[in-house]
Amino acid sequence: MELLVYGDFNCPYSALASYRASWLESTGVARVTWRAVQHDPAIPATGEPLSATLARDLQREVAEVRSLLAPGEVFPMLVPPRRSNTALASARFAGSPAGRAQRRLRRQIFRALWLRGQDISQPDLVGDVVWPSADPAVAADWQRGFDALERPMTPSLVLPDGYVSRGLGALRRLQDLVAMA
Repeated sequence: MELLVYGDFNCPYSALASYRASWLESTGVARVTWRAVQHDPAIPATGEPLSATLARDLQREVAEVRSLLAPGEVFPMLVPPRRSNTALASARFAGSPAGRAQRRLRRQIFRALWLRGQDISQPDLVGDVVWPSADPAVAADWQRGFDALERPMTPSLVLPDGYVSRGLGALRRLQDLVAMA
């Protein structure tokens, strides 16, 4: 089964979608094409510290992600101290070769932000990730595809028949696929 996922590295729901996509890929249930996009391009290019309000909002979202875990699903997360602009990380991800290397890089980027609290706005400062050269043309193409979706939100899951499942619906579908395997 071929799946397409649009996700933003600074979205906790996309982090869970990536985790579930990795499981589907590793078990051979699905082949997942991940397209890194920005759902909030208004974040300053160098990121920004969390305001008290944003910190509360992210804490609520992380708690909601934890509440969505299936029995036996382990997915630790923390609220990072900064909100990252993901434009450059997405362009660097777009420059990675498709396949195993790209899947590994996707997992590393999500871990850097959501497990270690690193600001991925400036990828070269995230020392434990080997970043490829950026491919802004591919990243822009992915962003256009995402923006063209009816009601674009992250994560968005495009099924083989073209049906688009969004947000919590996408997470439920990914979990259903995991459970069926």
